[in-house]
Amino acid sequence: MQKWWRDFGGRRWGWRIPNLLRAGGGGVGFTLVELLVVIGILGILAGMLLPTLGKAKDRAIRLTDINNLKQQVTALHLYATDHSDYLPWANWKRGDGPDRAGWLYRWDPAAAGPAQFRVETGVFWPTLRERKLYMCPRDGPQVPRFAERAQQVSSYVMNGSVVGYNRTNWPALRLGDFRAEDIVFWETDERHPEYFNDGASYPREGVSPRHSQGAIHATFGASVGYIPLAQWYLMEADEKRNPLWCYPHSADGR
Repeated sequence: MQKWWRDFGGRRWGWRIPNLLRAGGGGVGFTLVELLVVIGILGILAGMLLPTLGKAKDRAIRLTDINNLKQQVTALHLYATDHSDYLPWANWKRGDGPDRAGWLYRWDPAAAGPAQFRVETGVFWPTLRERKLYMCPRDGPQVPRFAERAQQVSSYVMNGSVVGYNRTNWPALRLGDFRAEDIVFWETDERHPEYFNDGASYPREGVSPRHSQGAIHATFGASVGYIPLAQWYLMEADEKRNPLWCYPHSADGR
C-alpha cells in the first residue's frame, strides 16, 4: 500500500505502509526472522532501561526518606528549644508509661495490640501532623511480617542513647550533650519485627537494608545522610565511642 501527496511545488512524495509479514510472496514487509530480530532488540533495550528506572525509583524513595528524617530532626530541635535544651523521651520500652509522652507516642496500656502506640499522642505530632512523615514509602502492611510488629506507626527509631539505653534517664539528656555528627534517627531493620516493640533502639539492633545496601540516618546536628551498610556495621562493632554508640557519660558510648 502506498500513499502519495503533492507539495506546493507540485512534487510527489510519500511512504509505503508495509505488511508486517510477507504473505504468498506479495508485497514488501518483514519476514518472521526480521520480526524476531526486532523483538530481540527491543528486549535488550528493555533490559538496559529497567535497571536504570529501578535506580531512579530508589533514589526518589530515598529522597522521601531523607525529607521525612529532616522533618523529624527539625521537630527534635524545636522541642529542645522549647524545653531548655532537653530532648524528648525516646519511647524506650522499659520506661514507657501512660504519664510520659515520647517523641513517637504516649503508651496506652489500656488498649490492645498496635493501638497502644498512637502517633497522634507523641510530642512531635503537633509539629508534623502527617502520618506519612513517620513511614518509609517502602514500608507498611505490604512488607513481610509487618503484622507481627507491636508498634506499626513508624519506620524510624530514635537512638536509645538519648535516655542512656537501659538506664532510662528521665529527664532525657540535653541536645548539647551530643556531638553534631552523633546519630539520633535511623530506619529499623524490617526483617526483625521484634525490633518494633517501641520507638527507640540500640545500634546493635540494626538498620534497614532496603535502600541499595545503604542506611539513611539523621544526626543531632540536623544533617540527614546515606552511608553504606558496611560502614554502618563497622561503627556498630567499634568498641569505642562513635556516632552510633554516643551516650556521652560513658567512655565507650554505651
